[in-house]
Amino acid sequence: MDILWAFLSSGAFAVVFNVRGRHVPFAALGGALGWAVYSFFSAAATVSGVSYFLASICIALYAELLAGLLRRPATTYLVCALIPLVPGGGMYYTLASSLAGDLPGTLATGFETLTIAGAIAAGVAIGSAAARLSKRL
Repeated sequence: MDILWAFLSSGAFAVVFNVRGRHVPFAALGGALGWAVYSFFSAAATVSGVSYFLASICIALYAELLAGLLRRPATTYLVCALIPLVPGGGMYYTLASSLAGDLPGTLATGFETLTIAGAIAAGVAIGSAAARLSKRL
């Protein structure tokens, strides 16, 4: 069921980001793929950043593959597909604990949120670089 929600949320953001026509389902499918990979690895991984990292690598590879096949920029699919992985809850709880004056809670949730965001960024960089390198070879 979560994969369906990831598909729908990525599709909705694709419409908001002016992705048109037949490209909307492809952008939505990227979000579902990323969430499926995240769900699979989050059950096995002890560190939450690892599952986000692997999911963002898969999303980046998917976006680069579609960019080559459909002759569109990879960011068309990449940004929409990453939406379900964005740690919005972590950002909210970091701010909430900060406003409550809970310094240890702020630092703990803030560090976890930054770890997740860094894992997503590193996964996108590595996935995109690997896809572009394989095109050249």
